Amino acid sequence: MSLLTIARAIAVNSGITAPTEVLSSNEPDALKIVQFTQEAGGEIARRVDWGGLRKTVTITGTGSNDDFDLPADFARLVSGNSITIGGVPIRVGVSADEWNSLTPTSGTPRYARLIGSKLSFYPYPVLSAAISVSYQSKNWCGGGVAWSSDTDTALVPEILITQGAQWRWRRQIGQDFQDFLSEFESTLAEQAKFDDGMRLP
Repeated sequence: MSLLTIARAIAVNSGITAPTEVLSSNEPDALKIVQFTQEAGGEIARRVDWGGLRKTVTITGTGSNDDFDLPADFARLVSGNSITIGGVPIRVGVSADEWNSLTPTSGTPRYARLIGSKLSFYPYPVLSAAISVSYQSKNWCGGGVAWSSDTDTALVPEILITQGAQWRWRRQIGQDFQDFLSEFESTLAEQAKFDDGMRLP
């Protein structure tokens, strides 16, 4: 389903005229649909580790004690062994006190520290060492974190975007939305079972 298809489904369920265009429209209803679908898409991507949003990047050692930038679409590390070197897991989550007590040295990394979207290693990797990092992308649709065209498709289940936008629509216009929110939560939990599992809100 594209943004336009999702928008038309929301319009039918909301009793408004189905749009023929969305992003280029100045109609208030179209603007609301864009806003609510983008809010829903962001929430859906945040709450479940969708397999379709999982990516892997290779970090190459420089032989220096560097901080390594993760890709611009980085949202979070995947659960489990997200960072490995030669198939061996690297421990993440070292406390600040533990990290600061380490004397920088070169070698095969055993620990990693994530601050924002930068990774540091101890020992820091030798030149050309290859470290594999698995992460969840925040880009939930073809346009990234926001629709870029009416033909953009979602990289997360479209039914959830439709339902997530629907309850937001009803809340905004002052109608009862609890049944719609409950349906969204139920579908999210059901869809997550078939994927990688749901996170806390």
